[in-house]
Formats: sequence, structure tokens, C-alpha cells
Amino acid sequence: MAIEESGDVDKVTEKRMADLLGCTKRALEGRRLRGAIPEGVWIKHGGRIIYSKKRYDEWLESQWIYPQGLTSITVHSDSGSCGKVVAEVKPFPTPRHKKASKLHPGFAIR
Repeated sequence: MAIEESGDVDKVTEKRMADLLGCTKRALEGRRLRGAIPEGVWIKHGGRIIYSKKRYDEWLESQWIYPQGLTSITVHSDSGSCGKVVAEVKPFPTPRHKKASKLHPGFAIR
């Protein structure tokens, strides 16, 4: 979740960062302690944890995985409007459920 807030303040406390992300301070602390949020996004300063909103957004953006086959093609329209981006993405194969096997007629209960 990218952080959107007006103002030039980049460094915020853990409590404020949790508020901006829409989670509790305890949940954010847990992510930090598990290493889910890397050091560099946060620092310990004078016994307090301080987060950089800018570095958090940069780190979050770096977590996106782009498939190799994903290509963007700009299609020009005759209407004069801006082009439309078309991406070729192959869908994941959907596993088929096997049908239940039918019992041999000799085993059927009558």
C-alpha cells in the first residue's frame, strides 16, 4: 500500500507509519521484527523506530514481480486520443477436477 499524505515530512514514528498504512503499531512491529520490512526503510534512533515514507514506497515498488513474457504494445487509434496499452498475458492453466469413478454395475447396491 503506497503512502499518500500531503506535506514534506518523510521521517515518521512507527505509530504514525502504522496509521498511514492502516494497520496497528503492533502489526507493523511484527513485520519489522520478522524481517518482512527491511532495515533501511526504518532505523532505530534514540530507542525509537523511525520510518522513511519515501524509502518504504521505493521498497514496496521493488517488490513487484514482472513476468518475462509481459510486453506492452501501444495501439494507436484513429480518434486522436492517446494510445491504449495492451498486454499479452497467458492465463494460468485451471486444474480440472476429476470426475468420480463409477462403480462397476456388479458392485452396485440394490
